[in-house]
Amino acid sequence: MARDRQRARQRRAERRSGGAPDPLGRASAEIEEARLAEAGAVVPPDAAEGDDGAKIYDDELERAPDAVEGDAVSLRDIEHAEHPRRKRGRVFTFLGHCVDELRRVQWPNRRHVGQATAVVLGFVVIAGGYLGLLDALWQPLIEAIL
Repeated sequence: MARDRQRARQRRAERRSGGAPDPLGRASAEIEEARLAEAGAVVPPDAAEGDDGAKIYDDELERAPDAVEGDAVSLRDIEHAEHPRRKRGRVFTFLGHCVDELRRVQWPNRRHVGQATAVVLGFVVIAGGYLGLLDALWQPLIEAIL
């Protein structure tokens, strides 16, 4: 897809510069496009035909302004339009977002819960045994000091 766009940009640049000769001896972009059309190829997606039948590319089109001049839209209006929950208050908005996040959570099944519980209990037993062993080894020394 990116390669097609790059080629289209190169063809547009050649057209604007007066159609520089192709070092490989190929025909101009229009002729190649006509041959492709005869062969049944589709017109590139970034091209459209204008009123006079000439190709119009996306970067040649005028963009519509984002807002009409004279329309005063405040930031608060934009925030309310994007987030309709903000009208209810911050606490309810927060709780609504919490519910949304909890719906997205991938909850573990019974097997995964059992495995995780076994791992935790195993580490607790190992850590308890290690600390108990250290306590038993150092207890006589500590009693001798005190």
